[in-house]
Amino acid sequence: MSTVTVREGLMRIFGCEGVDHIFGLPGSSEIQFMDGLEDHPEIKYILGLHESTVASMAVGYARASGKIGVLNLHTFVGLGAAMAALLDARRAGVPLLVTAGQMDTRTTAQEAGMAADLVSLGNNFAKWSAEVSSADDLALIMRRAFKVALQPPTGPVFVSIPQNLLAESMEFTYEPNLPSSFSTKRPDRESIERVAERLLGAQKPLVLVGATVLPDAIPEVIKLVEITGAYAFITGMSDVGFPVNHPQFMGTFTPGGAGMKALLDSADATVSLGAAFPFEKDNVIQIDSDPWQIGKNWPVAAGIEGDIGLSVAELNLAIEAKSSDETRLTACTRAENIAAEKGAQEVILKDEDEKTMDNIPISAPRLAMEIANACQPGTIIVDESWSYSNIMQRYIRFPEKKSYFRGRGVSIGQGIPISIGINLAIPDRPVVALVGDGSAIWSCQSLWTAAHYGLPIKFVIIANSSYRLLKVNKIRQMGAGTGGRFLGMGLGSPDIDFCQLAQAVGVRSHRVERPDELGKALASTFAIDGPALLEVAVDDAL
Repeated sequence: MSTVTVREGLMRIFGCEGVDHIFGLPGSSEIQFMDGLEDHPEIKYILGLHESTVASMAVGYARASGKIGVLNLHTFVGLGAAMAALLDARRAGVPLLVTAGQMDTRTTAQEAGMAADLVSLGNNFAKWSAEVSSADDLALIMRRAFKVALQPPTGPVFVSIPQNLLAESMEFTYEPNLPSSFSTKRPDRESIERVAERLLGAQKPLVLVGATVLPDAIPEVIKLVEITGAYAFITGMSDVGFPVNHPQFMGTFTPGGAGMKALLDSADATVSLGAAFPFEKDNVIQIDSDPWQIGKNWPVAAGIEGDIGLSVAELNLAIEAKSSDETRLTACTRAENIAAEKGAQEVILKDEDEKTMDNIPISAPRLAMEIANACQPGTIIVDESWSYSNIMQRYIRFPEKKSYFRGRGVSIGQGIPISIGINLAIPDRPVVALVGDGSAIWSCQSLWTAAHYGLPIKFVIIANSSYRLLKVNKIRQMGAGTGGRFLGMGLGSPDIDFCQLAQAVGVRSHRVERPDELGKALASTFAIDGPALLEVAVDDAL
């Protein structure tokens, strides 16, 4: 035990917990925090220029590293600015430790300009929130914060730290929880047996893979799809862990998409993994580590609470034990039929794509094809192309774990900053961020962070001068007759010049408009040592 300042004790706690990066944007209430961090160069501070983007960087780091992301914000001002990204992190189960500097507690009665009830603000997004009111409580509160963030169902926690407290002294002693302190929750046997029976009796099963299904669980998910002869989909903003070239993988689950309603109506067992099914259906089987998610909106036919990977593995064993030669043959035949259906769809889509390959502006299929050709093995794709994501998945293969990330949740603007966190977590693999112009303009200041730290991320801005997804959704909701009525959905007049924006913050850039120049432009951009941006003028056809 030794006597140290609280700010030094806090930094030592970070060291004991294995923290090697802290993301932030400081203000005056973080001066003591930042001064303490200067004495610990082993912890790298990553500066962003807006709190929402800083939060997304921490999210990207946590998702790619498998560790907790640590984020330091400036009192209620920074906390409020980051709220959308933090709410998305909560919904996606991303483990974050969010700290903010509280004003000097001796000025609380004076209603100082930046004083606020930070704990109440934190409760909007955090699993657990607290304020350190005494130096003696620091170790206990921080140990609990790390524990709660990492204990399934994982998610963000928040700790408010008054600036005057950091200057005080404390007797330092700290013992972190060991990773083995938290056991993986096993599903109950009765639920497993009940679901196995349902799936063995199903004639047209469907498996929906949600955002909280971790990469290590994917092999068992693939096995479940194969032994049941099921259709496989991912949810709207999930990473693609399921192999896109698998014959039973049918792409992203889009309830309003062509043919999707008929498929859902005919499916007699719908397995939702790590995702709340979006509407009422009488044969939904939900598997989740978070009991709150199971049946929270509509009744489910069956539910399994437990670690998703472990639950699916035990379900597979139960199905195999109960299977007969007849049920195995039936499942195999279903799988072959799904593969034939997918093959027929791919032929139709390929024929449609071929007609667009020479379009000016460049078509999305041509862009996807050229990106697939330009990426070297091991490349990580960060996809925030929104309405073009299905096209990207048709052309780009993701053979390795952690090869495809998307922004989780509903907030746009995550693509550029999460790619920064991902690159910091996995620095030995190339990172290519595919970002629509409507999303990129939300977080273009993140390019400065990439340049400042020399991160060799390649940013491909898909520029169609519009919020194309809004147009697509309006047509789905109101019909084709709404064509042309797209108020507030255009980004032209004037067009945004992303090349100039990138160059202003030190990122080399180039724009390409012709398909015959695209391959060379991508190769040149990907060869640049350091961050680089390629703006691609893309056809806005609906």
